[in-house]
Amino acid sequence: MNITPSDRVHPRVLIIGGGLSGLSAAVELAGRGYPVTLLEQRQHLGGRTYSFVDEVTGDVVDNGQHLLMGCYHQTRRYLKTIGSESRAFLQPNLRIEFLHPRRGPATLSCPASPAPLHLLGGLLGLNSLSWNDRLRLLRVGLELQKDPMRVEPQLSPLTVDEWLTSLGQSPDNKKYLWDVIAIGSLNDDPRTVSALLFYRVLRSAFLGARENSSLLIPRVGLSELLVDPALKFLESRGSSIRMGVGVDGMEVREGRVRSVRSGSETFEVDAVIAAVPYYALDVIAPGLSTPGEKQSPGEETAFESSPIITINLWFDKPVMEQEFVALLDSRVHWVFNKSRILASRKEEGRLQMAEGRLQKTDGRQYVSLVISGASGYVEMEKEEIVRIALEDLRYVFPEVGHAKLVHSLVVKEKRATFSPTPWVESLRPSSQTRLQNLFLAGDWTNTGYPATIEGAVMSGRKAAELIV
Repeated sequence: MNITPSDRVHPRVLIIGGGLSGLSAAVELAGRGYPVTLLEQRQHLGGRTYSFVDEVTGDVVDNGQHLLMGCYHQTRRYLKTIGSESRAFLQPNLRIEFLHPRRGPATLSCPASPAPLHLLGGLLGLNSLSWNDRLRLLRVGLELQKDPMRVEPQLSPLTVDEWLTSLGQSPDNKKYLWDVIAIGSLNDDPRTVSALLFYRVLRSAFLGARENSSLLIPRVGLSELLVDPALKFLESRGSSIRMGVGVDGMEVREGRVRSVRSGSETFEVDAVIAAVPYYALDVIAPGLSTPGEKQSPGEETAFESSPIITINLWFDKPVMEQEFVALLDSRVHWVFNKSRILASRKEEGRLQMAEGRLQKTDGRQYVSLVISGASGYVEMEKEEIVRIALEDLRYVFPEVGHAKLVHSLVVKEKRATFSPTPWVESLRPSSQTRLQNLFLAGDWTNTGYPATIEGAVMSGRKAAELIV
């Protein structure tokens, strides 16, 4: 008898980890009819990308503020699959407003011209830089146009700062444009992070379709955008999602994982995707050595984490008009007007105390501030971090000095991303392992991109396709 694709019995797939890489893999497999069981040791999905309700204000708060981009093609495909693409707004053309405490505002605004002419127009109009410096920016643009097969080998050992210096970029060009992009996308100091990854980010954003460079702005909390719709998608296709369930170990025979243990339960499997952070892999698969791991107790791992701090502030009246701005010469890198951004927060209100919660009436504003690559701040007391945030805000938004801060919430993600140094890039493992049916997923695997939402989604789909 001939067996058609619809007659085949799909293998049983167990996914360990319910972050974005695990959800991406599960969505890809479930959409193709594979029976999927997903285990997550925490009581929520999304990993390092989720939202929750603040107990005091009742507002939805993200554990870390994220800006997506039009070039996040895998993420946009994922959103379309789970039905939440309409919950994020794609700019018609790239526009970023920069605020400097002394120089004032400047705007990178790309016209509606075909790519890459739109970028040329935007860079030449960036008035925070001198005319000569703006012309120097074009050298980076010309480098992006070259054959990457020739350029990438030269970039492998370089940091972002070294590469930009080799292209004649001035200190102002670095500080007021390139560093902003590098810190935002690679989450660490441009003097230490990989020029190769930065080059790939710039090529993805500024080459190809004009919309690639546009920002994709979530209008809802991250869970409502990326997690909850995925859970509904998976459950509607018969997938089993188990939260609060950790993994104790695996039974391996003849080069394959035969079963996975979790407490008193044993899951018989045909394939396993370990969608866990690099520092958690050895817990679920002891002895599965991957590049970059510690090989002896005294040895330092090549992978190191870089933190992100998000400072959420509630004022009794508006202090900013823009949806978001990038700050220059500031400890805080980005400010987001969450009262304006969140679709469910269109009404503005004054904050009053009632039954232990701040009730929304006329006038209030909720803003969120981000410090990327925050290793110098992450051990500070939260009160000190709020003080720094208010101090930096007052330099660019004078209304802060006339407003009352009625509530604050600081979220520290100490292991937000891995630090993408040049030497780490060559150590990132592929999705395949030495076990025939065990695959890896996670933004730390060899996606070719930094530890972004796009990298996480991409890695999950890649692992799923290896099983398919």
